Amino acid sequence: MTEVNKEIIRLINENKNMKEISQILNISLKQLYVRIKQIIEYGYVMRPSYSYSSDIYYKIQKNINEQKNTFSLKVPSHTQELRLLVISDIHVGNEDCDIKLLNTLYEYAINNKINIILFCGDMIENVYSSDKKSISDIDKQIETLIKKYPYDENILNIGILGNHEYYSLIHDGFNIIKKITTSRYDIIPIGYGSGLINIKDDYIFLKHRLTHEKPEEEIDAKIVLSGHGHMMKTKINDKFCLCVPTLSHVFPDKTKTAIPGFIDLTLIIENNKFKSLYASHMIISDKIYKASESSCEIKKLVKQSNTEEKFNKNKKN
Repeated sequence: MTEVNKEIIRLINENKNMKEISQILNISLKQLYVRIKQIIEYGYVMRPSYSYSSDIYYKIQKNINEQKNTFSLKVPSHTQELRLLVISDIHVGNEDCDIKLLNTLYEYAINNKINIILFCGDMIENVYSSDKKSISDIDKQIETLIKKYPYDENILNIGILGNHEYYSLIHDGFNIIKKITTSRYDIIPIGYGSGLINIKDDYIFLKHRLTHEKPEEEIDAKIVLSGHGHMMKTKINDKFCLCVPTLSHVFPDKTKTAIPGFIDLTLIIENNKFKSLYASHMIISDKIYKASESSCEIKKLVKQSNTEEKFNKNKKN
């Protein structure tokens, strides 16, 4: 982004109207509106307001609709088995990001003829985190993601953005979704914090905590894939909940070491619904290893009543 456009954003944040900004920058209103369009195309969410005296103000929108965003993945009617890869927390711009891990992931996907990668947030580091950064500028972080994220014409990446992208939206009004999707057709962010992947008559729920508050989780999906935790965890109750490991060397607890990895997920479908799944935790070191494996009969997951939950707890004790 040009220095002039950055200055326009600063002046807008100071509540200057368009006439004032054109005078300060010594450019015409027509030239200013060309630059406003450039800023919007770059990814900023801006809303105009109009005064009775014909002054026009822009406000950089800092709030988003956090309702669940839905993406429909069309699957042939005869398909009974799907295989997907799941990743999270790449953190491009952090000094512990490693693009080579993405290249290894793509080699694995290509060799195993896997066409869909789901991602669960924090594709970039942003400029607000306290971690050490290899790239300190948000524009360059996005440019690096767009340029260095691997590409294969047979692979689509579908998912959500996390708290690190969200900070750039609420502080600067910078909509990373728009910036990515105007540059890469194969990387498809469907929302911030949460998203539903619709497959036939069923759903996979992706989530990533945006704030310190615990998000509500009133959803119909039986499969929940979570970013933000940076390590593999599995919990099975009335849903199959899986915390996706980081695909980087970034770990929030600096006394511990991150183990880069991803999930190889196989879904079995029966009567257009998920019947069962198999989730392999794959870690990347000098080569790819299978660290663990989980399986679950999805159709048998039933929400317990409070009485049943208390009984089962007492039984364990």
